[in-house]
Amino acid sequence: MFKLWVIALGGVLAAVVAVALYLNMSSEEPALKHAMASDPDSLQVEIAPGEHIIGDAAAPVTIVEYASLTCPHCANFHLNVLPTVKKELLDTGKAKLVYRDFPLDQLALRAATLVRCAQPMQRDALLSLLFQTQATWARSSDPVAALDQIGRSVGMSSAATQACFEDQAILDAVIAQRLEAEQRYKVNATPSFIIGGKLYGGVLSAEQIAELVASLTP
Repeated sequence: MFKLWVIALGGVLAAVVAVALYLNMSSEEPALKHAMASDPDSLQVEIAPGEHIIGDAAAPVTIVEYASLTCPHCANFHLNVLPTVKKELLDTGKAKLVYRDFPLDQLALRAATLVRCAQPMQRDALLSLLFQTQATWARSSDPVAALDQIGRSVGMSSAATQACFEDQAILDAVIAQRLEAEQRYKVNATPSFIIGGKLYGGVLSAEQIAELVASLTP
């Protein structure tokens, strides 16, 4: 599990968060073996129009994931756990996963904006590709060019990816989502999940998620 130690926001906070984001990656800690539940008070999660939803938006159980695209544990979840969750829970209409951004650094911020700029039908594939190739693009000597290439591989143009990286409104929206996670839901690590009104930190197994979903299904 990754924890953020330093947050520095430069400039003046405007309507949403009209500032540049300065974030530092923390040292790595082992992923939790078991889910750690939060405060027993239920966390009320509101889903906004246009959010990145994987599965049927009408599914009865909502799994909210907060992740950073440069977080190895997040990549582990998406590559090794999510396929089973998708097959058993999302594709069957038992649950939906709402993917939310919690960038841990500038690269994760840029990558998050790229996903948001993609067409809705491209987003799942782009998200998966970013996690699959995380070790390559995140360590590239020119990560922005690497992100541009990844965007083009799912059908985006270079002009579109460059415009995306410079779109302050999208950058502000990503930052605002991260700040809401910290302030409203007390998220302080990635990945984190809100399921059934409780916060869980660390990589959950497919079995743990299935048990939680079953406990919330009539």
